[in-house]
Amino acid sequence: MSSNNLRSLFKNQPGLSHQSIDLMVQNLDGQAGLGCVGAQVDELNTDDVTLLVVLLDASGSMDSVRQPVLEAFNELCRALMDSKSRDSILMSAWTFHDRPALLFGYTPIDQVQDLTPAQYQPDGGTALFDAVLSGFTGIVGYGQDLRNNGIRTRSIVVVMTDGGDNMSASTAAAVKTVAGDLIRQEFYTLAFVGLGDEKTFRHIADSMGFPEVLTVANTAADIRKALHMISGSVIRTSTGQIAPGTNSFFNP
Repeated sequence: MSSNNLRSLFKNQPGLSHQSIDLMVQNLDGQAGLGCVGAQVDELNTDDVTLLVVLLDASGSMDSVRQPVLEAFNELCRALMDSKSRDSILMSAWTFHDRPALLFGYTPIDQVQDLTPAQYQPDGGTALFDAVLSGFTGIVGYGQDLRNNGIRTRSIVVVMTDGGDNMSASTAAAVKTVAGDLIRQEFYTLAFVGLGDEKTFRHIADSMGFPEVLTVANTAADIRKALHMISGSVIRTSTGQIAPGTNSFFNP
């Protein structure tokens, strides 16, 4: 898709302010533009899809839990593949350290490959705000392309991090501006997983406008538990058991 076609997806979207549109369009010349790309409409077996983007912290402090993150992420994908909703779930994934890095664009869940040690090598700082804004840009752009072709969408953004931002060019306020517009559209779920102190991560999530917050210990068992919970919530959202915008994503 050309850059002009990509930009056209962000113009005159109901519910998006000019400020939010400008923030996302400014991203389109980088990795975020690639994040708008995914499976073609004629490849889909349904006219009602759930889009999931997962953004994984890959800063240096995550090195101690590198293997549990890899295993838990792959278990999440397999749980989605094994669900009755598999035909309707399209997934994209990013990592972030000094900058965001797209792992893959929107892919039918049964075609998602395991995350490998070569793809997830924690190092450097934490460009959290840049990563989230890139994730927003991708899910908004690709989702609008589907809707333009008659596909109904639900959209879920999941962020997992063990620390606050220390590298981004973007600000928490910019992320919160876009987040507020997305939530008001009533088909977006913004979910934040913090590995560590609850008070700290609730503050970080609030600064970005993420209403759904889960905090767990930075241990292998808790990381697996968190991603297992996410897979179940994605499946329930895809079948309408959890309505976007109801702050019930992390409820059992």
